[in-house]
Amino acid sequence: MSELQIKICGVKNKEIAQHAIDAGASFIGFIFYEKSHRNITVENCKEILSKIKDQTIPVAVTVNPDDNLLDDLLKIGFQYIQLHGHETLEMVERIKLKYDFKIIKAFGISSSEDLDELVKYEPFVEYFLLDSPPQANVQGGTGHRFDWKIIENLSITKNFFLSGGLNKDNIISAINLKKTSYFDVSSGVEDSEGIKDKQLITEFIDKAKNII
Repeated sequence: MSELQIKICGVKNKEIAQHAIDAGASFIGFIFYEKSHRNITVENCKEILSKIKDQTIPVAVTVNPDDNLLDDLLKIGFQYIQLHGHETLEMVERIKLKYDFKIIKAFGISSSEDLDELVKYEPFVEYFLLDSPPQANVQGGTGHRFDWKIIENLSITKNFFLSGGLNKDNIISAINLKKTSYFDVSSGVEDSEGIKDKQLITEFIDKAKNII
């Protein structure tokens, strides 16, 4: 398997972004979704990107984005975009062809049938992200794990981020699944909803990389 890759998602300020990078994060996710406690504006993110974009891979996390948002994200320098809504195959193909983003397509996983959808998206994505299903009609992570047994026999050509309920106490179990080297964490490194904790970020990444 490839070298371990950690994505810290839902970052809202430059200080946390830089700390995550210094701790060893390979990807930093910024959420553009007004219903999320981790939402950030394009203008605020632009300032952060100017400081960090050469140190890591910034990812714009979106939910059924319209062209206005996609245009803005492209202008401020994003190359990677995460689609975390109900984006159809046609929509994903269109975004790829029009904007040439590197796409991370998220899927909520509740049964093996959900995995059947991945194959047809493979030509248009850089990575998949497998997460717990959304709740209460609000897209995005729930902070809860899905049943990892569902992915035991998963076989796809693209790498995927494992997400949903990861924290410093279960990241080793996630790595030991030996299904992926890519891991996405958000609420698991927060001391309150939407507020990242530097120590939790450090502990998560250090434990994942077997430093402690």
